[in-house]
Amino acid sequence: MLIVKGHACFRCAIFCFALLLSCALPGLVVAASVDEGIAAVEQGDYAKAVAIFRPLAEAGDAEAQYNLAILYRSGHGVEKDPAQSRQWFLLAAKQGIAEAQYHLGYMYDTGEGAEQNDNYAFLWYRKAAEQGHPKAQTNLGVMYANGSGVAQDLKLAYVWFNLAAAQGYSPAFQNRQLLVEEFSEEEREALRSLSREYFQKYVIPFQNQGMMRRPRH
Repeated sequence: MLIVKGHACFRCAIFCFALLLSCALPGLVVAASVDEGIAAVEQGDYAKAVAIFRPLAEAGDAEAQYNLAILYRSGHGVEKDPAQSRQWFLLAAKQGIAEAQYHLGYMYDTGEGAEQNDNYAFLWYRKAAEQGHPKAQTNLGVMYANGSGVAQDLKLAYVWFNLAAAQGYSPAFQNRQLLVEEFSEEEREALRSLSREYFQKYVIPFQNQGMMRRPRH
């Protein structure tokens, strides 16, 4: 069985990125109170941020749920609690927040705040990947390559690596290179064609849209 190098490395160094990354949602209007929570985080007033995000999250605001999950994960303004973080990520993920879906996949993938489960990891990575999330696309490719949580399929692994690499994510490019020799030139051309179809479906619709701002510290 092919083991793709760098599988653990490019999955683990994600939390710092989480505080900087955005995820796109069509037609999203960010509530002023969520902006105030983000501003509180940027000022280092995490307790205030939690006080702002919590009632919004409990009322069903997906962005507030995501931000509260991040604070529970980092232990800023609240006691660090991976299980609580997972619960808030889950609520945001169910509302279609790609970044929350990615983090939820990561937690099931690694067993952080949840019982390790490849099937759930695959499920949530797939949802985020289908919204253009390059790291989710890369980890989905790894799961296809290794047969983790899904039947091994090197062709689909190659396609998902292609999508993430096309968005400039270097680990995806490196993993794709590991698979090149697995296919004939004719097969590679067919996979390039499939990658173009996937790019049209799973990347382009999620580009150049209003971005959801995330707390930074």
